[in-house]
Parts: sequence; structure tokens; C-alpha cells
Amino acid sequence: MQNNNNARALRFRRDGTFRILMISDFHGGTHFNPKLVRGIDALAEYAEPDLVLLGGDQAAGRCFDVFDGQTLYDYLAAVLEPVHARGIPWAHVFGNHDREAGMSNALQQAVYERFPLCLSSAGPARVSGVGNYCLPVLSSGGDTAAYHIWALDSGREITDYIEAFSLPPGEKIVLPRCFGDGKIQASPLFDQVMWYYGESARLEKRYGRKIPAVMFMHVPIIEFCLVARNPEECGMAGSQREEVFSSEMNSGLFMACLQRGDVKGIFCGHEHLNDFQGRYCGITLAYDSCVGYDMSAHDDLRGGRVIELHEDGSFDTRHVKLMELLGQEAVRDPNRFEGLCPP
Repeated sequence: MQNNNNARALRFRRDGTFRILMISDFHGGTHFNPKLVRGIDALAEYAEPDLVLLGGDQAAGRCFDVFDGQTLYDYLAAVLEPVHARGIPWAHVFGNHDREAGMSNALQQAVYERFPLCLSSAGPARVSGVGNYCLPVLSSGGDTAAYHIWALDSGREITDYIEAFSLPPGEKIVLPRCFGDGKIQASPLFDQVMWYYGESARLEKRYGRKIPAVMFMHVPIIEFCLVARNPEECGMAGSQREEVFSSEMNSGLFMACLQRGDVKGIFCGHEHLNDFQGRYCGITLAYDSCVGYDMSAHDDLRGGRVIELHEDGSFDTRHVKLMELLGQEAVRDPNRFEGLCPP
């Protein structure tokens, strides 16, 4: 299930922990703010992760003078220098902006896989999207999987469904009385849900037991709206400063995770002004706020999410803010604090 171009195995530490640092929404390009690299460096130093998970919108194509394979490679090499210097394996999912300049995610995936530390893979060709894969984390004392890390491509916009489903041009997909917050973003499609469900069942049969798992994608699924609307019942913690930009079409992914009983947490990026987490039906739903400096963001939320897996099947998670680590250095412009609380 791992990228065949990289034989590096992920493994629990001797103390039974495995730490993931999720960083999302770089929105970088040719002239990216150098504070992005400083922020990634600070988070990597703090978290000491075993894996860095890039949560989408790494490269906003419109921000490049020229967007091709070489410029993308050079950009990724530059912004991930703190990760590469530490020898940390990393993986990624694509966001809604990554392909906006016309370079397909399939072509970009080949660039990502040129990096020896990259564990991402394109996934099965028969399944929608690019970057549907599963990474095993091996037990501390053997070579059997103790945890799984699932990644799914959440697509670009719900309007893409018009072509995908042969709907009439101009079909009204987002209706006035909607399920979520009435946004146009996409989500994993049903064939991706079926792929996850089938692979999860196959792996359970292979190992003779369910393997606990966490799941990553860029755009939140619609169940994130339930956490935001029911903060007390879902034990919501963290900030919500914008609406949940989920798809109005529900592909059934959450139900599939419930029925399989392996996924313990679903993590996404996309919203730069949300970093909340909560639990619904026993599954943690959590945002990773942005780490980038080249788009709309609040300085007092910018950071990354740390997820510490435990070999007993549990996990802990919290969002780490750059201002906790760097203070005023984390502010984009000291003369223009972009937050809701004073600097």
C-alpha cells in the first residue's frame, strides 16, 4: 500500500507512540513568504514527528510565474527544506487549488514522487481522484500493521459533478434550503468510498483483525457541520471563524467509516480560519488551520495539527499555533495583526 518508490517503513516508537504533524494550505508560489519555511521549521522542531502530512493546497498554481514540473519541484524542495533536513518521511493530499493553473494532479503527483522521502502514491487508476492510498504504521516490535493512515482526494468543486455525472449544464446542485452551509466544494466520490471500504475489509481479512486508522483529506465532509452546530454535544474545542465549506452532496464516507469501525479520526484543512475539533458517533472530526502566509488567514490561528497515535489503537490530537512557538515572529506583518485578539 506504500509508495513503491520508497522502501522506508513507518513504525511505532519503542514507547508505543507515532507522531504525525499535519500542515495545510501553503498557498505558495514563485514568490512565497519566507515565513512559511520558518513556520514549518518551528513546527517540525516542536513536534518531532515521525511523518509530516501535507493537507492540500500546497501550491496555488495562480501564484507561480510559470507552473510546470520543474518549478513545482523547486518550490516543494524550498518550502519543505526543514522536513528534508531532518530526514522526516512525508505524504500529501491534494486540495482544491493545487490544479487551478492547468497542471493536472496526475502530473503533479509524479513530481511529488521524485522526492525520496515522499510516501504518497497516485492510488488505483480505476478510482476517482489522485492520491487515494493507505500507509501502514508497523508495530514497535514486529512487521505487522498496527495503524493505518488513509488519504483521499476530496476534489475541487461540486460543480465538477455536472460533467462527472452527465448532469445538464447549469444544474442547481446547491439549493437554498441545503444540508450544510451551502458551499460549492467537492468531496470524495462514491467510488472512492467503495475503494476505502473494500480495502479496509481486505486488510482486516489479511491481518485477522481490524486495524485502527486515521483519515486525511483536504475538504471537510458534511458531518463537520454537526460539530459546529452542536458544540456541547460533540465536545467541540478550538476556534470557528468561518463556515464549514463542505460539499452539499454526501457520498456516505462517514457511514462507511462507522460501519467498518476502523477510522478513529478524520482530519482536513481548507478552512484557514477554523481549527476546531469534536467527536460525533465516536469519530473525531478535526481541522488543521493553515500554515501559509500568502492568503487570507489570522495570525493567531496559523499553525499545524499534531496527531499522536498510540499502539493500543487510541490517539491524541491538538492544534499548535505558531504564535505559541514564535511569538511576534509568527505575525505576517507586525504593523497589521490579522487576528481577532490583540498581538
